[in-house]
Amino acid sequence: MNREPTSISNASPRRGLGAVIEAMRMPHWIKNTFVAAPILFAGRFGEIDAWLQCLSAIAAFCLLSSGIYLINDVCDRRLDVAHPLKRNRPVASGRLSPAGAVVAAILLVLAGFAIVAAVEFQIFDPDVSLHGMGLAVWTVSYVVLNLLYSFWLKTKSIIDVIIVALGFVLRAMAGAAAIAAPISPWLVVCTFTLCLFIALTKRRSEISTLPAEKAEATRAVNQTYDYIVIEHMLTVSTALAIITYSLYCLAPRTVSRFGSAHMVWTIPLVVYGIFRFYRLTKFSRRDDPVSVLLRDKVMWVIMAVYAVMSGVILKYGSHPSVRSVLDFEVFSK
Repeated sequence: MNREPTSISNASPRRGLGAVIEAMRMPHWIKNTFVAAPILFAGRFGEIDAWLQCLSAIAAFCLLSSGIYLINDVCDRRLDVAHPLKRNRPVASGRLSPAGAVVAAILLVLAGFAIVAAVEFQIFDPDVSLHGMGLAVWTVSYVVLNLLYSFWLKTKSIIDVIIVALGFVLRAMAGAAAIAAPISPWLVVCTFTLCLFIALTKRRSEISTLPAEKAEATRAVNQTYDYIVIEHMLTVSTALAIITYSLYCLAPRTVSRFGSAHMVWTIPLVVYGIFRFYRLTKFSRRDDPVSVLLRDKVMWVIMAVYAVMSGVILKYGSHPSVRSVLDFEVFSK
């Protein structure tokens, strides 16, 4: 039987600037770490300039995503009132007026674009793809896509989770453009399949933690989803995420560029992380996977170990003493 989450009776009374900061959903900024993925896989994690550009792009996306959250809260304020937790959000609770939220959103988006413009000024090169405007193109695409989602596409079943996943893909593509790194098709495919899985876990959590009528009242698209169907979709998306990442590790171009096939040793870690996240979101009584992730220390350890392991493999995996452990020639031809 579905249990309704306990509503927060002592919701923060913050108003004005405090309410704006609360509505910015800073814990969700963790999603923007996808902007940093290319700096690792491009092998440029030791370059200070690349990190400065990458961190600037992350800061821009934090501001842009917060602006979009505010706009989304204005659009959903009547639906959020019916949710036992979302009704405490600043806009839904009346602590932040819709007009004030829109003004704050515009300022945040403009600040985000200002940072993007500053980075573009530093990295502009008309001889690269998109005439050196890749960061601007992918950032604008991210904002436009999310506005379409907020105003329209979030009501379209299946399309809604695809759009959420594409938002993460655009983050990663913007991160690659920020450091002037080539955008690999594998970056797009692996990011999309992983984030499609994450988006589906959120939908499952929403329809499992609330009674059916509440789930539909708080998000109209939930009436088009069925728990069993969502589970089947999650099974497919989980398999896709693992398979595409495994194929990436084995791809001749990957092996040749890294100088070894040792990225395959990260596959068990990725499988464990995906399976653990699946289990955590299935049995948690929270409908927000981000809060589940932030509270699970093991997942943080997994991500840290993955980053360190990948960095070590990229730096030392091609050394003659370890390169031959796996048959490098099979994949490099």
